[in-house]
Amino acid sequence: MQFLKSCYLFFIIIITFIFDSCLIIIMRKPAHSKGIGIIRMDSIGDFILWLDSAKEFRNLYPNAKITLIANQVWSDLAKLLPYWDDVIPVDRNKFTRHPLYRFQTFRRVRKRGFESVIHTTYSRDYFRGDSLIRATGALQRIGSSGNISNMTSLQKIISDRWYSQLLPATSRPLMELQRNAEFMNGLGLRSFTADKPSLSPLTDLPDKLVIKHPYYIIFPGTSLPGKMWPASKFGELVLKLSALDGCLAVLCGSWKERDLCDHVIAVSGMKALNMAGKASLPELAEMIRRAKYLVGNDTSAVHIAAAVGTPSVCILGGGHYGRFLPYAIETGKQVAPVPVTHRMDCFNCNWQCTQPHEKGAAVPCISNIRVNQIFEAIEKIQHQTTSRG
Repeated sequence: MQFLKSCYLFFIIIITFIFDSCLIIIMRKPAHSKGIGIIRMDSIGDFILWLDSAKEFRNLYPNAKITLIANQVWSDLAKLLPYWDDVIPVDRNKFTRHPLYRFQTFRRVRKRGFESVIHTTYSRDYFRGDSLIRATGALQRIGSSGNISNMTSLQKIISDRWYSQLLPATSRPLMELQRNAEFMNGLGLRSFTADKPSLSPLTDLPDKLVIKHPYYIIFPGTSLPGKMWPASKFGELVLKLSALDGCLAVLCGSWKERDLCDHVIAVSGMKALNMAGKASLPELAEMIRRAKYLVGNDTSAVHIAAAVGTPSVCILGGGHYGRFLPYAIETGKQVAPVPVTHRMDCFNCNWQCTQPHEKGAAVPCISNIRVNQIFEAIEKIQHQTTSRG
């Protein structure tokens, strides 16, 4: 079975390489300008963590027009930031699954005629970020030497050749903020050290999203089922928190998580608001900014909370422990997410869990985190907030 999977992946790699090569051949050779392209195609949380480094591109290229080639999921937020002049959104799923959309995207980025394109991601993706930098035809194509957590060794051998310069990256584990700083150092900002991300107010909230009662946010969803703390425990937590400070529980997430949020509310037996799917990403950031605190799984929400200055508690498993959380940079300028964990010897498994657990259920390092651990972390946050106030 493993042999068949390897053969199938090899076939897909070759077919994609031939298809992309044909597309690039039939497109016009770009007329290179002084424009700078930046590729960033990863998830919302990765993007938020990158923002402290992203703002430095204006210092690196003060006279150039900067275009961000972005994951469509967070492109609306990116368009509100002053770090670039233009944003090209790319639907990641359509880009890999629909040949016509892939061709149209290739043509769009190639017509820009970038002089230099920089792919800032450490864990590169062969079918997306690497393929896009190849399609630009830029004179300079810069990226990280990276790792193979998102691609095979064969894919990396092929795609490394699409870059004119690969910046060295240490093989030792680094927290993502430090990894981003390492990349900026490689680009020439030798003295740069990354800080926590920071988001200034982005947009005004419409009346339907303005909650007049003091509230906290529960973010019960996540991209991987194994990383998701059980809804029953979230419900128990909401019940316990009802006696803490009288704040209203507001449950947030994507529209796909509305049923999950309803389930948490039903388990708690408490009055709460289900706002899942009702806010855009910039609006969600502003809702988080106004909250007393936030509790969530290891998702973008806790990084947004840090960026807008809202205390948060993260239910943190061991799959990527130390890479995205806990934060390794402590300057005191902003609050950082408070991680709550259940330590196990198998941490840093890249979410390839080898421990016994039901298929589709939370993995042991998540499911064994107790409600009281989260409650006590929130109590501590509340005490610190009161002391500062």
